Amino acid sequence: MESFQLLSDTSEKELILAAQQGSISAFKKLYQTYKDKVYNFIFYFLGQATLAEDVLQTVFIKAYQALPNFRFEAKFLSWLYRIAINECHDQQKRLANYLPLETILGTGEELDINQSPDKLHAQEQRQEIIQTSLSQLSPNLREVIILKYLEDMSYEEIALVLDCSIGTVASRLHRALAQLEKNLLPLKRFLLER
Repeated sequence: MESFQLLSDTSEKELILAAQQGSISAFKKLYQTYKDKVYNFIFYFLGQATLAEDVLQTVFIKAYQALPNFRFEAKFLSWLYRIAINECHDQQKRLANYLPLETILGTGEELDINQSPDKLHAQEQRQEIIQTSLSQLSPNLREVIILKYLEDMSYEEIALVLDCSIGTVASRLHRALAQLEKNLLPLKRFLLER
């Protein structure tokens, strides 16, 4: 169960219109409503918690600056995802040869302290293998996987976010899943162990 509720279309539109008129509290409400979903997308795209937090702030700053140009032609969340995708691509270009310490050591956030050390270690290894495999996908393939399976978006919503056809979404998703399966097949037994 998600820890937040999305706004109804009416209240979202009212908040956007108020924010476009300069209401900081309306924009804060939009931020509070959508920050977790946008953060999750950024984190799974970039794979680094600290960087994801920085990019999240940049995304909402850019959204605030561009808000007067928002025309209600797409869902607000789809518009935010588009900004996030662009910022993630920019970050990848900047960090092409950078390897942060948390990538090497992990963040520890995903650990359940009630598990045995062996299970914790196996869980960390599985998470790392999946994250590594995901990061090996091209950005175009990675973003459809994240939007479909982590953000639970429909093909139509993904097509709107990525500004492409539904057929392109289906094709990219098929290629991404085939590549992930190829990368993970040798490790299938380990990944399925409990």
